[in-house]
Amino acid sequence: MDIINFKNTKYFLIFLIIFSIPSFGKNFKELFVIYEPIQDSTLIEKSINNAFNTMIYRLSGSASPSNIWRIINAGNARKDFITSYSIKNIDDKTFLQVNFDKNLLIEKFEDLKIPIVSNSRPVLLIIIKIDSGNSLPYFLSSHQDDNYLNELIRNTIKDYSNIRGVFLELPELDLNDRINLLRYEKLIDTKQYISSKYTSDKVIMIDLTKTGLNSWSLSGDINFQYAEESFSKEFIEDFNEYIENEINNMLEKNLIDISNKYSIKLKINNIRNLQNYKDSRNIIQNLIGIGNLKIEMFEIDNISYTADIFGNFETIENQFAENSFFDVVESSVNEEYLHLAYKK
Repeated sequence: MDIINFKNTKYFLIFLIIFSIPSFGKNFKELFVIYEPIQDSTLIEKSINNAFNTMIYRLSGSASPSNIWRIINAGNARKDFITSYSIKNIDDKTFLQVNFDKNLLIEKFEDLKIPIVSNSRPVLLIIIKIDSGNSLPYFLSSHQDDNYLNELIRNTIKDYSNIRGVFLELPELDLNDRINLLRYEKLIDTKQYISSKYTSDKVIMIDLTKTGLNSWSLSGDINFQYAEESFSKEFIEDFNEYIENEINNMLEKNLIDISNKYSIKLKINNIRNLQNYKDSRNIIQNLIGIGNLKIEMFEIDNISYTADIFGNFETIENQFAENSFFDVVESSVNEEYLHLAYKK
């Protein structure tokens, strides 16, 4: 199933994906919140169903509808997993904001033995050079002048980012970079030059060139030839298939074996007041893979917990290491112990 087909691609969540900031191992702050586009208030039920489907795609790391039906066939209604929903107007478009119950979803994934992807989501840097023959070649960015082709690609990227809960980023090049890359393209390794300015899990490079009056060429990490009359449709189909395969491969590496559950010790530094405690605990509890938290000890500026976790120790350690709110001070796999510093 091509997951982009079940969405109307003219609706996007621009505010969820930030293309201009280089990053690595980003955490979706609203992983359990779905913004579903709606056109008619009478279609709320349909929007809720679509939001649930998107939530399962995000958590399972799979675009297959089989996990959705496993949950439904186990006697669960979609609404059972929703804590609240409301209508939001964003950029003159109407969305249904649907908030899901993290604990109930993870409990159901555990019951059905469905692997789950951690909060730490991969970053794929996509470098696209376009030469239409009508103007100078350019590298696609999130702020490019609008034309049909640019919008088609950007909209596809935004849809995939939102639905699958990953970060697909376009590079933002300054004027000097753009001039140098085009002027010295035979001397510069474009992919290496641009990717060196960013930190990502993977980089793909695509050259899209109009090679004749009625033909286009796609080269780089994807290679195809197109006739002018079918170019847009066939290109976006090939692009979708390639991006979806890359997302599947990256998310598979972040899967948590939810059937494996045990306890570890957590020690958190820099807890200097009640608000620090509340904020840090909330961040920890929102991480996938963390179950119950039990306070073991308060000390000056720090707090110790016993935490139930899913998966393995390395998975949890990586989630904290890649979380912008914590530094890993010390860890021990054998002692099942993590010492963290909270960054306010």
